[in-house]
Amino acid sequence: MITLRIRFIYFLLVSSAMLFTSCRHNDDISQLPEVCFTTDVLPIFQSGCAISGCHDGSGAGGLNLSSYNGIMQGVTPGDAMKSRVYTVLSNVWNPEGFMPPDRPLSLENRSKIKVWIEQGALETTCP
Repeated sequence: MITLRIRFIYFLLVSSAMLFTSCRHNDDISQLPEVCFTTDVLPIFQSGCAISGCHDGSGAGGLNLSSYNGIMQGVTPGDAMKSRVYTVLSNVWNPEGFMPPDRPLSLENRSKIKVWIEQGALETTCP
C-alpha cells in the first residue's frame, strides 16, 4: 500500500513538472525545423517499441508501432498531450512508468516524437 502511494505521489510530481514545462514552449514549435517521420521518428519506434513481444503486432495488445498507420492509431496530430503514444512514452498519465519499461526512450527521442506530433504528425520522407 505504501509503495502504491509513493508511486502515485511520484506520478503527480512528474506529471505536474512535465505539464508546467511543456506549457512554456508551445509557441516555439513553429520555429523548430521539421521533424521527418521516416528518418527521425520511425527509427525510434522501430528500435524502441516495435520489437518482438512488444508492439510489433505480436504482443502488448496487438498494437503495431512499426509503421505510420500503426503509430497513428495512438496519435492526435497537433496535440502531443492528447496522443496516447506520447503520454505513455513520456510517463504522463501512465502509472506503469516510462515505456519501454526495460529501457525508456531518451529525453531527446521523446522530444522528437513530441515535436513531430505537434507539427501535425505527417508521414514525411526526407533525404
